[in-house]
Amino acid sequence: MVKKELITEENKKEIFYNVVNAGLAGGLVFLGSLTSGDITFKGLCVALLASLVVVLTKFKNYWETEKPEYSKKLLNFIPV
Repeated sequence: MVKKELITEENKKEIFYNVVNAGLAGGLVFLGSLTSGDITFKGLCVALLASLVVVLTKFKNYWETEKPEYSKKLLNFIPV
């Protein structure tokens, strides 16, 4: 019996693509928030926080679509 890997090379590429995509979205939010004209420490902190929220939200949306594929394999040792 051949055991199927949980994370294949194709899955790694897909996850990496989505991490990069989320990072780019967060970066665009960060750069967009700096266009107010006045760059202050408080403005940078708020921009960084907003971009972090976007990154986490984008990746969470992707992960919700992949959750059934991984959760049935990760938790199969728990009797239901």
